[in-house]
Amino acid sequence: MNRIACLIYALLAVSSLFGGHSLAVAEESVARSELSVGDALALAKLHIPQLVRAQSEQRVVESRREGAKLWLTQNPYASVLVGKRKETTSDPIATGVQYQIHVEQALEIAGQRWARLSAVASQVEVAKAQTALAQVESRALLLTSYVQASLAAQRVVVALGREETAEKLLLSAKARLELGATGELEVNLAQIEKGRVRAERVQTEVLLIDRQTQLGILCGLAPTNILLLTTSHTDPPLIDTAYEKADSLYSLAEQVRSDLLVIRRQEVALDREESRLHREAIPSLLVAFDYQRDLPGQTFWGGTVGLSLPIWNRNQGPIAQVHALEQQRQAEERLLRTRIRGEVTLAHRKLQLLRKQVEEFQKEVLPPAERNIELLRRGWQAGKFDLFRVITASRELMEARLRHLDLLEELWVAAIELERAVGAPLLQGVPS
Repeated sequence: MNRIACLIYALLAVSSLFGGHSLAVAEESVARSELSVGDALALAKLHIPQLVRAQSEQRVVESRREGAKLWLTQNPYASVLVGKRKETTSDPIATGVQYQIHVEQALEIAGQRWARLSAVASQVEVAKAQTALAQVESRALLLTSYVQASLAAQRVVVALGREETAEKLLLSAKARLELGATGELEVNLAQIEKGRVRAERVQTEVLLIDRQTQLGILCGLAPTNILLLTTSHTDPPLIDTAYEKADSLYSLAEQVRSDLLVIRRQEVALDREESRLHREAIPSLLVAFDYQRDLPGQTFWGGTVGLSLPIWNRNQGPIAQVHALEQQRQAEERLLRTRIRGEVTLAHRKLQLLRKQVEEFQKEVLPPAERNIELLRRGWQAGKFDLFRVITASRELMEARLRHLDLLEELWVAAIELERAVGAPLLQGVPS
């Protein structure tokens, strides 16, 4: 991609950062994909591995209903006996073909079917909560990648502007050299500065390609596509709830965090699983029917009712495992509550500090740095300053702009992390 195409590409990618519109210009040989944050979130639901696996696992758990809703879990058993019979006690000796038909069926009499359905229903609720957790994690991952790609494109714009300034300084230095107003030293300084900023611009382009590729992978887009990010904001548009006290946010997190909901639903699932095991320890009633023909004129038919005695095996082993899993679940819930409080407190504190730092940087650092470069450039052209001071001020301005983008990225990441820690949408204008 040549320099002009790169500039067009960067402007397209970050035009929304300044409230502009995408330019309808790009290289014909490169596919372009306009991508809003809503479109990215929709595509991510189909391509982020963690979410796809959770959705697949939920479907697997839901499929267990088919087996649980059967009224008769055991197939009927049938057997046929055929043989030759000879009765020597009769006179004359009687002979003939003897056959017997036996059919038996086990019948559940203790409501095992309802226990199975209840256990599966609770497992489905756990799977849904796990899917919701994967959605929250995927949303945070996608939003972070989207914002980083947008700001990486803005870095390219800053680098291209710095390179353009270096080019102008070099041309001015050469013109002043021809007029005898300066020496060759200034031209060399300007040439060195141009080469340095060009190398920095290439580094920003590499970063942009890397982040665009990562975002494309999350969205399932071909790596050859140029992503035109049409949705972004200068500052994270957080709702008022995000600025409440950490304790209030922690209380909200306890109500809506999906991973905590998973653990709570596991308690119900384990309780219903234990009920199922107790129910299935009750033996099923065995009902059998027999029809038998011994010799011509000798027939028998009747039935049998049987019941196994639950003396040795009463599902003690699986029930003990359920009790152990419940103890493990209680420990996990305790640890999770501690982690949630720490995550919410840390993310909330970082957001407050970074928000204040970004505001101060925008007011106290960027305006004077931008003003200085213009004043020094005019003074240098008037012969009041040497070129080295202009180059130094130019570097300081670029570093200030890049630092501002760093802070802005950190602020966005903190806002997204707070949203993930709370487990509820906190960003305005971003689809759920």
